[in-house]
Amino acid sequence: MKCHACKIVLPILALFLGLLYVGSRFLPPLAPDRVTIAAGEKNGIYYQSALRYKALLAKQHVTVEIIPTHGSVEALGLLKEHKADIAFVQSGSTDAFKTEPFTSLASLYNEPIWVYYSAAGMELHNLSELKGKRIAVGAEGSGTKALAMTLLEANGVTPENSTFLTLGSEAGAQALFDGDADALFSIIGAFAPLTKTLLLDPQIKLLDFTRIHAYTVRYPFLNAVTLYEGVMDLEHNLPATTKHLIAATATLVSRGDLHPDLIRLVLRAAKEVHGGAGVFRKEGEFPGTARLEFPINADAEVYLRDGESWLEGLFPFWIASIIKRLMLLFIPVIALMIPLVKLFLPLVSWRSRSKIYRWYKTLNAIEDEMGSYDAAQRREAVNKLEQALQKIQKVDVPLSYRREYYDLIQHFELILGKLREAR
Repeated sequence: MKCHACKIVLPILALFLGLLYVGSRFLPPLAPDRVTIAAGEKNGIYYQSALRYKALLAKQHVTVEIIPTHGSVEALGLLKEHKADIAFVQSGSTDAFKTEPFTSLASLYNEPIWVYYSAAGMELHNLSELKGKRIAVGAEGSGTKALAMTLLEANGVTPENSTFLTLGSEAGAQALFDGDADALFSIIGAFAPLTKTLLLDPQIKLLDFTRIHAYTVRYPFLNAVTLYEGVMDLEHNLPATTKHLIAATATLVSRGDLHPDLIRLVLRAAKEVHGGAGVFRKEGEFPGTARLEFPINADAEVYLRDGESWLEGLFPFWIASIIKRLMLLFIPVIALMIPLVKLFLPLVSWRSRSKIYRWYKTLNAIEDEMGSYDAAQRREAVNKLEQALQKIQKVDVPLSYRREYYDLIQHFELILGKLREAR
């Protein structure tokens, strides 16, 4: 006996597998197992943060390549040239890249702008008072230089009336110590050794920005922060007085084609590295979406708003990623299969019944005319029904239709009996 269930199950299974195959062609690829991050100089906080990201992503079997740069401008250039996937970028240094298809992943922390100046015969209250001075504005290609030039120009300090020295924080500080510079723009961490060295030197002062709100209104990517007296070193009372500073924002910027799973992994690392409280940030304030200069990445926005998915909470990241892909594949396929199966089953039922009911056409034609048959016509009808009955008895029908099948045979035998009696 043939497997009638197979005639139903196998076509449905074949359709299901076919839909799975077609659907799989439209699934996004699995995330790559390596990512390249453009960070700052090796002694800078960007590079140190990238090293922590590298260690965290290694636990998820993702290799991180870190490219040191002279600053944000160079890092964005690497993104543009597709030599990096992600870059640490300081806000205020993106003007030359506004038309690029970059997206922001998150803001990470506030980066105060430290403006130090020589205390010898000078008391600064505003940046405009730096006209005619020798100013270390940051290394070439750095975000520090880009932001320093913006702020100085807004205060009327230009290359025409002042001397700009393209020096990074270390070299600029040394020029300040040696008397070869009058002022220094620096964007480094509050607890960096150089910060403490500069604050401890009695011949160097830190500018107190008295117009912080004017800067934050004019430049939305800036934020007002306060460096409270003694917060950095209670023993030495650093700083000696409370200072008002303006701060840029450290951000993560990526190319628009970065894989969504890599985005979630990187942001998971960012939460662990930058999520705590600090001198210039509150607990849970970062990573966030404040003061971003490129459009927020849609996948990053979802992660920052909702956190990890329930799958990521139950399974290791890569297993959760595979399960999510399977769900993306199976759910629409099953949704499509339901109406197709509903359409297929009646067709199967109709086909099974048609094996039975198509013989009634022959039977009914003879039954309607048998009353007017002569002997020869009855013999011919008997032969026709006997041949049909032999064929019917060879028909294989599903068990669920056996009742109709036996009824058909009984009807044939009933008419045959009547024709034979009439002879």
